[in-house]
Amino acid sequence: PPNVRIIHSGHACNIEEERYTERVYTIREGETLELTCLVSGHPRPQIRWTKTAGSATDRFQDSSVFNETLRITRIQRHQGGRYYCKAENGLGTPAIKSIRVDVYYLDDPIVTVHQSIGEAKEQFYYERTVFLRCAANSNPPVRYSWRRGREFLSQGSDKGVEIYEPFFTQGETKILKLKNLRPQDYANYTCTASVRNVCAIPDKSVLFRLSNKTASPTIKLLVEDPIVANPGQTVILVCIISGGEPSPTLTWVRNNEELPKKSINNSGTLTIPAITTEDAGVYSCVASNNVGNPAKKSTNIIVR
Repeated sequence: PPNVRIIHSGHACNIEEERYTERVYTIREGETLELTCLVSGHPRPQIRWTKTAGSATDRFQDSSVFNETLRITRIQRHQGGRYYCKAENGLGTPAIKSIRVDVYYLDDPIVTVHQSIGEAKEQFYYERTVFLRCAANSNPPVRYSWRRGREFLSQGSDKGVEIYEPFFTQGETKILKLKNLRPQDYANYTCTASVRNVCAIPDKSVLFRLSNKTASPTIKLLVEDPIVANPGQTVILVCIISGGEPSPTLTWVRNNEELPKKSINNSGTLTIPAITTEDAGVYSCVASNNVGNPAKKSTNIIVR
């Protein structure tokens, strides 16, 4: 009857034998995964690779499914999971061995800013509280640290600063709360995301400059609503930024569909040449600068 075991070559960060003799193979995203199924038995068993804990559409290249060596070049995060090698030759039960593949990665962190301004009855008194939220996608879970200028911020190191991790995100988000902003709070803040150099993945940082002008974006749409056009006409949608610090980026979106292929977006001005009835719909200009919520304004294009 068939007998089988899995060996690995390629770029493993480490191989652990877990409890219940489960084997875990850790690899960095973008590296090449190579698993080889060593088979014995007579007549020569047939081999098939399968996988669980991945999406159903995630089939590997068909050529390698029946080969002894399963090779995935430039492995992506969704390709992690448990890989099985099954060998059968019609004698006894098929032999099956499995190995768990863990794909490690760290994306660039993103800082989003939320401000709350409370005003008291007396006109001269108002306080401003700012929340800086840092988040990065990663495997394994990421650790965050904050700096103001060059100074590391930790819980209790500064009366005006609170650092907390919300319960519901299992510590994957780090929020810096600046209470009743003081002059020294207008500064450069750096959030560093780290997976502790596992798989030689370096730390990644993002800088946010907080000033008394920091504000969420506002925009104006210089078009009519709705726009009625004849087929073949060129339609130009103009969106301009009227506020926001840091300077917002503008994007155009169409109701749940892609923009027409021929459309040209140039710093907020969207040109749709030779419009057709398929190009009709609601077009929205969205401005984002990671402060507060994105600003969005829409217009409806009707093609006769």
